[in-house]
Amino acid sequence: MKLLEARKIDPQISFDLPTYMALAQTGDLDGPEVAEMLGYWEQWSPALSIYIFGRKKGYLAVFMDRSVEEKIDEIWPDSPSKGFKLQALVQTMITCALQELIPSIGRDQCAPVPKPNKIMKRSLSRVGLEFSNQGTLNYKYSTLTFYPYKNGCQVCYLAPTCPKLNLPRMEGLFNPPS
Repeated sequence: MKLLEARKIDPQISFDLPTYMALAQTGDLDGPEVAEMLGYWEQWSPALSIYIFGRKKGYLAVFMDRSVEEKIDEIWPDSPSKGFKLQALVQTMITCALQELIPSIGRDQCAPVPKPNKIMKRSLSRVGLEFSNQGTLNYKYSTLTFYPYKNGCQVCYLAPTCPKLNLPRMEGLFNPPS
C-alpha cells in the first residue's frame, strides 16, 4: 500500500496585520484590540499544524487544532463580533503559513485544492486528517494544497464551485457607456 511520506514542519509564522484586517473586514484597530489579537496569536500558534506530504511533488496541509475551533465556537453566542475576529485571526494564521511556505499563493490569492485520491487520503489519515470527495478536510480551519505550488485555478478541484471564478464580471459597472 503506497503512502506519501508525512513531514511535520514548524516554521515561525509572523502576524500580518494587513491580512488580518482584510479577513476581519475592518479598516482600523485600536491598540488594545491589536494587543488582544496578538495574545491569541501567541497562545494559538502551537496549535497550528503544518505537514508536507511527499518528496518532490505532493501536498501541504495546514490546520488548526480542534481546541481552538471549540474556543471560537464558545465565544460566538456571547459575542459574535469577537467570534468573527478570532475566526479571522485563525484564517490569518493559516494564510500566513501558506504564504511563508508558498509565496506564489500570496500573488495569485489562491491555494488550489487537489482532487481526492486513495493514496492522498490514506496518507492524510496517518496524521488524523480526512479528505472528503467534496474536497474538504475534517477540520473547520484547514487548507490542503499542492506542494510545490501548482498554477492556481486551472488545477483546482473546487474550480466549478469557486465564488472567485464564478462571480459575474463587474467591468463597466461603475463606468456606464456615455
